[in-house]
Amino acid sequence: MPSLADQLALSRNRPAGFDYMRIALASSIICLHSLNVTLGLGPTLQILGSLRIAIAMILALFFALSGFLVTASLLRCKSLISFLGLRLLRIGPALVVETTLSAIIIGSVFTELPLTQYFADPKFHAYFLNIVGDIHYVLPGVFLHNPMPELVNAQLWTVPYELWCYVILALLAVTAIAFNRVAYLVFLVIAQIGLVGYDIYRWDEVPIQLRPHLLVFCFLAGVGFYLWRDKVPFNRTACLLALVLCAAGTATGRGDALAPVPAAYVACYLGLMNPRRSWLVSSGDYSYGLYLYGFVIQQCVATFGPSVQHWYLNILISLPLAFGVAVASWHLVEKHALRLKAAVERLEAAMLSRIPILGFGRRAEQAEREPVVQPGPINPVRPIILSGR
Repeated sequence: MPSLADQLALSRNRPAGFDYMRIALASSIICLHSLNVTLGLGPTLQILGSLRIAIAMILALFFALSGFLVTASLLRCKSLISFLGLRLLRIGPALVVETTLSAIIIGSVFTELPLTQYFADPKFHAYFLNIVGDIHYVLPGVFLHNPMPELVNAQLWTVPYELWCYVILALLAVTAIAFNRVAYLVFLVIAQIGLVGYDIYRWDEVPIQLRPHLLVFCFLAGVGFYLWRDKVPFNRTACLLALVLCAAGTATGRGDALAPVPAAYVACYLGLMNPRRSWLVSSGDYSYGLYLYGFVIQQCVATFGPSVQHWYLNILISLPLAFGVAVASWHLVEKHALRLKAAVERLEAAMLSRIPILGFGRRAEQAEREPVVQPGPINPVRPIILSGR
């Protein structure tokens, strides 16, 4: 029976499945958000309550596939300098641009305040903290009368948890746990037991989606599948069984803690499928742009009043606009930022020549043997807003 590693090798370490998954998941979240921005929070919760399994799976798949791909990047890096530097290049520049455009352009156009008052408002200044992961959702006087009022970039709620994923993986690398798959498996088992116990303690709380700590565990489960890729079978029946386990665990929310591992297997199986590449995925990675700009574009569309405040119209208008902006984001910002990879590696080499202890030791010697699988940002977008913000 072929393993995940065998399937990875068949695609020359660049399976198209992960690329299609990211686009499909990001687009599906924009479709779900169409309910939020046209109906408001209360009606959306009532409608999506029956779709909990699908909502939980979308976010779980996002985090899990990122864990799988980012681990390939980690094992090629010689130190945290390049690992964290490359993550910053992939996420930071586009986030800086989106935050700035939202605050300066979108805010100026849609605020109900005089511009002098808008630019002087503390909420305007605080919004730029989104760049460093301190998320603020509101710009002064913007989207006040939308069905989902005030929220500008609700999807950015995942950014802090994405950063936590990278910090935890970095700590596991520093302690060498991430480079010893037996030790990592022990870590996962202990974490799984702890999460089950924690969820039993929180038995009375059943949100409509996976809790953030479980999304982080989805990421860590994806890391585990990459480390054990040569031993894990690539099997359709196993994928279907994993889907059943996910559905059983997330149907009521009572088994959420048991869903991340099977969800991670589903993400790996689907991602390692290798359909023929089309222009959609061969010309760039547009999923991050869809993530960053989708919600704010949907809110802009919703401001034009009841005539366009229908979920299907919001999708028909917003999705093509978001995709167009995502294409521009990739070709004008993200692609150019990634070209700084060589500069990061030169900085790393210079620092390691002076302070060798900063390196990963023997793992650096094996870096060239690791398959080159390109990771992207996690890119999950919150399907609903659980608070009233």
